Amino acid sequence: MATPDLYPQALQVALRYVSFRPRSVAEVRQRVGRDFPQPVVEQVIDSLKSYGYLDDVEFARQWRNSRERRRPRGAFLLRRELRTKGIADSIIDDALADLNEAGNAYRAGQRRAQRWLDGHQMPYATFQRKIWEYLRRRGFTGSVTRDTAGRLWQEYAAGE
Repeated sequence: MATPDLYPQALQVALRYVSFRPRSVAEVRQRVGRDFPQPVVEQVIDSLKSYGYLDDVEFARQWRNSRERRRPRGAFLLRRELRTKGIADSIIDDALADLNEAGNAYRAGQRRAQRWLDGHQMPYATFQRKIWEYLRRRGFTGSVTRDTAGRLWQEYAAGE
């Protein structure tokens, strides 16, 4: 049985992989599975879980927090991103339970609105279409997008 000989190598590959940023169990399984047999992969995953390097609940929470800080997204897009990372729906539901979509949409649209409206004459219909498309591509719902567009218009265009 060659499994004990492969385990240290597989563990090193996995540790290097998780050293760059947090990873989901599915991501590690896929990466290590490219070069090693399934029993070794599962042994490595069990080890990483016991060391505290792999935790899908924590990964989903960190992913959400990172997105909220750097690139705000709506629940729809966050859910899709986490699914592609192999996170279970129940974990995703918990991670997104108290998501402030309106606040995220406002932060996402604020910089664009400022760029489009500060010192420029833009009709409301044009602004609304542009901000609508921008926020919808980031996974925000129609009602949140509509409310955010109105709020941003009032703050930037009406302030002139």
